[in-house]
Amino acid sequence: MARVFIALGLVLCLCLPLASAAVNPGANRFIDVEGTPIESITVPGVSTDGVDFTINVVLNENASANGTTVQWTVQQCINSGVCFQPEVLNMSVEDGTWAYTLMPVETHAYVNFDIVLTYPEGEDEKFPESGFVDGGKIWSDCWVSGEDTGGANCPVEEVEDDSLPAPGLLAGAVVTLLAAMMARRED
Repeated sequence: MARVFIALGLVLCLCLPLASAAVNPGANRFIDVEGTPIESITVPGVSTDGVDFTINVVLNENASANGTTVQWTVQQCINSGVCFQPEVLNMSVEDGTWAYTLMPVETHAYVNFDIVLTYPEGEDEKFPESGFVDGGKIWSDCWVSGEDTGGANCPVEEVEDDSLPAPGLLAGAVVTLLAAMMARRED
């Protein structure tokens, strides 16, 4: 029985790097607003380290008139493969356009985002509902994602991989160690 757990653990660990790899690295992703109270979301086509990154959100007429407010949830991921804690940012409104500007961190690979509307009754609704999984993603002008790199301002010789070993290798070592300990305990 212990051998089955070891084999299963190893198979799962080998799949982890594939599951954690970015889908379509370098391809921006935008939030589908069709059928929502959001009329439009405008973001830059590329993000740049240390350069203002502004998002603009326009609500439909009903949501604008009823006092709905807008928050922007942002997560910045850097080229070493680390993603910072998501930040919930309260947007300000002027002439019907909700806006917020942030400055991307150094060596960032991309900016993930979703939008949260707070309705007058106090209810929140996230767009998209799944958050960052299907939310917006804007890649930087110098990004690294696993073995892939890209961006107009990204000389290959300057991109270094200082990341930790692949999560799958680390998880595989832990699972193998636990399985060996269980097998030994059964003997």
